[in-house]
Amino acid sequence: MTRFFNNSFFFIALFFTACASTPNAPPPDWAANVQSVYPRDTYITGRGNGSTRKNAEAQALAEIALYFIRETRVERSTRAVWTERDGVSGEESESREDILVQSHTRLTAVRYAEDPWFNPAIKAWETVAYIERNEGWSVFEPLARIQADAFLTLTKAAERETEPFNAVLRYGAADAYARSVEYSTVRDFAQVLHPAQAGMLFAQADAVQAALFQKQLFARERAVISVQSPVDHDRLIYQAMVKALGASGFAVESGGNAATVCIVRVEEGMQRQDSGITYYPSLTVTISGRNGVMMSFRVSGERAGAINPDVAKRRAYTSLAAALEGAFAGELQRWQAASPR
Repeated sequence: MTRFFNNSFFFIALFFTACASTPNAPPPDWAANVQSVYPRDTYITGRGNGSTRKNAEAQALAEIALYFIRETRVERSTRAVWTERDGVSGEESESREDILVQSHTRLTAVRYAEDPWFNPAIKAWETVAYIERNEGWSVFEPLARIQADAFLTLTKAAERETEPFNAVLRYGAADAYARSVEYSTVRDFAQVLHPAQAGMLFAQADAVQAALFQKQLFARERAVISVQSPVDHDRLIYQAMVKALGASGFAVESGGNAATVCIVRVEEGMQRQDSGITYYPSLTVTISGRNGVMMSFRVSGERAGAINPDVAKRRAYTSLAAALEGAFAGELQRWQAASPR
């Protein structure tokens, strides 16, 4: 009896499998018009074909991923255009974004049509992969919320900061986070997946991000800095530091009364030789406030030498001043990116 039942079950399963894969089966409704079965306002779809149903499903999934990649790039261009994010080149950034989009796609409740069919015209299986937007959003929403909350936490920390220069660093950290591949990809993916829900979830974060530039500007204006350069030559280092701070939006107080102090300590690295004097100059910049050091970095100038000691020294300090002026903006960005998150 058991053997009869098992055999019967086998033939029934075989019968239905044969029916599902019959080459003469009529095409499903979506074959003529995918949107008639999976309307765009409710579904995101990808259509694929292949020698097997599995191959057709793989191609359909790839089509959905390509759709998200195209649409997230459109979203990105409508929000802002950055050639660089946190020091990452545009080409490298775009490659990382595409990888993240593909990963998000695979994890966002992708389903496949229950009625794939064998198309005799092309002698291949065809199917549709789809994401029902509401279902997809229920899966993706926790990640989107984590990103929005993380960004808002950074901006709130900057707003609470009592040390003006530290506020600059914290606002910079928030800006770097908002520009990062991870955050911007999630934000744009969410908008493509479910525009209405994404708009509501990111409403506060979007508003804060739009106002971030002005907040950074105001923080820099408040961070008045006093510059000290105990070892100098014709005030070349002092002037370079003042110029670098000014180019980054900071005001400099010449009377030495500011709460924020920038001390530039020069190491000349002078060596006397039979052929003259050679300098291997370097310096360390330390910016401190009421609560201690907030930023510190080191800069080296080019080796400079001459028979005449005065010429050698001026060459060394000129080289070091140029290096300092060129390095400050990049060091500020690096410290902003490294600020506590």
